[in-house]
Amino acid sequence: MSSIKMPKFKERKVAQVTRLFIRCNDGQSFSARKLLKLIYLVDRKALELWGFPVTYDTPKNLPYEGLMPAHTYDLIDPPKKKRNALSMFRPGLSYWYDYFSKSNMGHYTIPTELNPGTADLSRAEIELVENIFDQFGYKTDKQLDDYCSTLPESHHSETPHGDIDWKVLLQAVGWAGEDLAEIKKDLEFQAKFEGLITAIS
Repeated sequence: MSSIKMPKFKERKVAQVTRLFIRCNDGQSFSARKLLKLIYLVDRKALELWGFPVTYDTPKNLPYEGLMPAHTYDLIDPPKKKRNALSMFRPGLSYWYDYFSKSNMGHYTIPTELNPGTADLSRAEIELVENIFDQFGYKTDKQLDDYCSTLPESHHSETPHGDIDWKVLLQAVGWAGEDLAEIKKDLEFQAKFEGLITAIS
């Protein structure tokens, strides 16, 4: 369990970030592996710049996949139980599945008539996604794997499942001391506020 209680995973933002990446890539989709690495790098850079991620996805360091955002990984490649439930695709099942489907070649495409837009993303977040694409979007899967393997957190996980503590990740991007304590306080306040909103809605 993370030493920081984090706000909930933002599935809508993940879908919108993915659409932005595909737009930056001239409308072409990515391999699942590459997309996951790019989303991980967006959240990592956001932590470095602002002290909070864009998607709030749980960071993991998996034996064969390396650094990955866990919830997005499960959206792209659902666990067996969830995969069975998705075998009969139904619009509205989740925000992600309203916009993305898996091709036979393991790539993800967007139905041309549907677009999640960017309403949940700030201007700064949109620019961050574009900057990450400019820096990493043209790298191969292997080049991204090699780059991510050099990051400090790639040598650290808390459990056999590969969980990376958020505090470890924040320290890896440069936060420490009073600044780290303040970020922890802000994140936990946001998580508590979300819990209260959920309870009364």
